[in-house]
Amino acid sequence: MPTPTFTQITPHIFKLDLPFRVPVGVWLVRADEGWTVVDAGAPGFEDATLKQILAQTGGEIPKRLILTHGHLDHAAAAQRMRDEWKLLIAAGRAEIPYLLGPAHYNSIPGHLSYRLLQLSPPPLIGRNVQLPLDEGMVLDGLDVFEVPGHAPGMVALLHREDRALICGDTFAATGGKLGDPLSIFTYDLALNRQSQARLAALDFDHLLVSHGPPILNEGRARAQALVASRAKKKK
Repeated sequence: MPTPTFTQITPHIFKLDLPFRVPVGVWLVRADEGWTVVDAGAPGFEDATLKQILAQTGGEIPKRLILTHGHLDHAAAAQRMRDEWKLLIAAGRAEIPYLLGPAHYNSIPGHLSYRLLQLSPPPLIGRNVQLPLDEGMVLDGLDVFEVPGHAPGMVALLHREDRALICGDTFAATGGKLGDPLSIFTYDLALNRQSQARLAALDFDHLLVSHGPPILNEGRARAQALVASRAKKKK
């Protein structure tokens, strides 16, 4: 299997697609002050993730890791990055207990299959998160939006200059069709759909999903169409 490499998506944003059970993205965001990693990939790809980040940055250590949420396919290399690169880690304030413990995803009422997420220990157990993220913060040119539903403290990140929205798992586009994240790992689908509606109201062009190809130019239009189609069905 060819080694996955980063692909430039917008002027400042690059994506690494890891061939996990469901392919998942790792993002690099370039700013004048350095590089920011968004999400830390899936188990079994820690070495490849760190290697490809350094290949893309020309050997420059990123200054920060932002985790959209702590599920095992998004945070597997977080501890390695913290240990080896000494970078700062940021995550949604409500997600931090699930990254560090003692909170566990399997304690959240919801789908029984959500308990599968507790098969591995919290990805940053014994470490810390230096930058709790709240709605309205701006970090490295990325506006923070709280989008609970798939995970309790998941965040989405809007790069206003590139008109691009990194949405975590709020939306998925597996097979190229925009829709919901996997329901078995989403503790509150109705709440997630409320988060989708909030994001669809933002001003952006490109919708950057973690699972599936980026939706360029028409990302907002497709997100709005999805939200509108559900509202129509309720009538």
